[in-house]
Amino acid sequence: MRTPLLLCFVGLSLAWSGAPGVVRAEGLPASDPPATTASLSEALREFNAAARFPLPTLSAAQIERLDGGKVVKIRQVSDDPDQPQRAIGLVRAQQPPAHLWLSLRDVHFAAVDELVEVQLTPPGQWPAVWYQHLDLPRPFSDRHWVVDVSDSHALASATGGRCWEHSWVLAENGPQIGADAVVAGKVPGIDVARAQDAIYTPANHGAWLVIDLGDGSTILGYHVTSVIGGSVPDKLVADYTLLTLGSMMRRVVARTPDVVAHYLAGHAPIQGGDGAAVVIAEQ
Repeated sequence: MRTPLLLCFVGLSLAWSGAPGVVRAEGLPASDPPATTASLSEALREFNAAARFPLPTLSAAQIERLDGGKVVKIRQVSDDPDQPQRAIGLVRAQQPPAHLWLSLRDVHFAAVDELVEVQLTPPGQWPAVWYQHLDLPRPFSDRHWVVDVSDSHALASATGGRCWEHSWVLAENGPQIGADAVVAGKVPGIDVARAQDAIYTPANHGAWLVIDLGDGSTILGYHVTSVIGGSVPDKLVADYTLLTLGSMMRRVVARTPDVVAHYLAGHAPIQGGDGAAVVIAEQ
């Protein structure tokens, strides 16, 4: 279970001088045929009615950008100045939702060399509990965290399978769960001293989502709210996440055909957002 937040941590360590907090739309191939703005708005309303993490209502201009095949980026700032910012990305892709789901879920296509991660619960158990430890170069301390990962089966049921959501939140008593896992030798390469030297991230929740538009295209979405602690300002995390959202989401879309081919070549089943194994018909 690798979230793009991890890539942001790695990038932050290489870009400490800061990145501009620009919210912008980035283009995908211009050949994507348009959907109707009404169908996009209705699809987002249907998602929000039952989602674990609803999305903010998009403006008319944002809907038009989404309709035009651009990555729409949103910075959501809480009225409480002490709360972290939320970074959101949405794009309409010319791929079926199940195909995109495989692209964002298959761990064989999302490796991060600096990350050690271990699922602490048996396969198929929800929520799945993951310990993750990120190795950062000096002068930064390593980061680690424990998350509960869930697929919103109730959302899939409420929307007739049109909306899937793959979300994570920090696990209750996560620091102790992580410490116990390390002591028990369940985390390869991480000993007690290294775990104790790492900073436990105080905020980390978000989700991937796919929404079937019924015309062969899909809304692919990602959002994260995070604080990585230490001397890294919260705003810088949001800045960097927004800066990299476009390229990250384009990679997910672009690699989808390769992931589907890999899955068809005898891959272990991956559960869809409805709890059933994803089945792809061979072309």
